[in-house]
Amino acid sequence: MALSLIAVLLPWSSRAQSSGQITGRVTLSAAIASRKMRFRLYADLGPGAVAKRATADSNEMANVVIYLEGLRGNPAASGSAGVITQREEVFSPHVLPVVTGATVEFRNEDDYFHNVFSLAKAKQFDLGRFPKGQSKSVRFDKPGIVQVFCHIHADMSAVVLVLDHGWFGVPDAQGDYHIDGVPPGEYRLVAWHERARRVTRAVRVVAGESTVLDVSIPITDELAARP
Repeated sequence: MALSLIAVLLPWSSRAQSSGQITGRVTLSAAIASRKMRFRLYADLGPGAVAKRATADSNEMANVVIYLEGLRGNPAASGSAGVITQREEVFSPHVLPVVTGATVEFRNEDDYFHNVFSLAKAKQFDLGRFPKGQSKSVRFDKPGIVQVFCHIHADMSAVVLVLDHGWFGVPDAQGDYHIDGVPPGEYRLVAWHERARRVTRAVRVVAGESTVLDVSIPITDELAARP
């Protein structure tokens, strides 16, 4: 039994020693951290619906994605699935990073119809109207930024960020992030947020070591004026 356990652990240990890790903390400017309040364009919620007060996301860090450029693959993350829920006229999560080939399920938990669609170059689709308790899925085959909206509620939006690989991370509420299992080498790390220009940093990954790289995401006055 001990030999069997060693046989299982050795490959994992070998992979850990042959790859590195990137960790750090993300800092957001005040303009990003203070998300603007949502507003409603349509008063008719549909039969049986009750209007609910829309609130801003309390954790703007969840809308940040840290990823590496110049990599492809990572089979462990390929074809993974994700879920975006429609609840109280909000897409949750607002930002969902996935790997090329992933399937995302859009699930309606409101008492009224939603219609999910996108006109993005990376993926165009229209799922039609569907009621509470139903869901529809979309497969994302090309990398890119896919903005998602609802035909019925014009102030609803989400973003599916489709990447070539699985070497990415989303910071926690305190801004701490980590990317594990990175092959040794020199890369360009990207900090992405939909309301800011991309922040890039050079990073060198050493096998068996953890590289610390903190990132600050500022925002221009022009971008800050956008809803």
